[in-house]
Amino acid sequence: MKKEQVKRDVILADAVLKQKADEFINLIDRDITEFTDRGYNTAKKREFSTARATVDEFPSDEQLEAIKMELTTQKDVARRALEKTMRSIFNMAQNVFGKFSAKYKEFGNAMISQQSDSELVRTAKSTTTTATKYLDELSAEGLTEEKINILTSQRETLDTAIDTQAQAISDRDVATEDRIEALNNLYQLIIKYAGIGQDIFYETDEAKYNDYIIYDTPSGLPDVPPPAPL
Repeated sequence: MKKEQVKRDVILADAVLKQKADEFINLIDRDITEFTDRGYNTAKKREFSTARATVDEFPSDEQLEAIKMELTTQKDVARRALEKTMRSIFNMAQNVFGKFSAKYKEFGNAMISQQSDSELVRTAKSTTTTATKYLDELSAEGLTEEKINILTSQRETLDTAIDTQAQAISDRDVATEDRIEALNNLYQLIIKYAGIGQDIFYETDEAKYNDYIIYDTPSGLPDVPPPAPL
């Protein structure tokens, strides 16, 4: 059964949520007598603090995206290097065998810029095998065993870069999902203790009651009306 996509329940910005958690942990310490009467203890404080720390340990979406972008750049650089070498070998083969010859076609699809990354790797493998086969005939055009080795190395580099990029995307998706779950867990604890705090101080201490209010706005702060026009 396919796992349902995790949805973010938190309406506060991450930084505001973490700040609110810190604030509530301190508030509960301040009001520990009242909260102890409501079942709050060392284990529950540890649970709250651990939930807060777990959220803080996750890399931000920006950090995860930056990692993916860097690996994508490395993959693109590897692809351009491989394409350059392959074009040279295709040109050598065309000069010797002719563009429409059967031997030229052995080198693979020459429309390499239109191929996907994985298709290019497969084409490069054919190009490597065929270039080795016709090395003697293409040597007059400048093909050498060293150039074939370079082609092989560049193909392997791109193949590895493709896998690394794919893994980074997968890791980002998993980390994002885990992070959302951690944020949701912390948010639920904040809501829980906000409700307890408001219940404790309802009609007995307005200032403390207000301390446990969570503002239902994206910033976590109360909406401020725009200033009246002068």
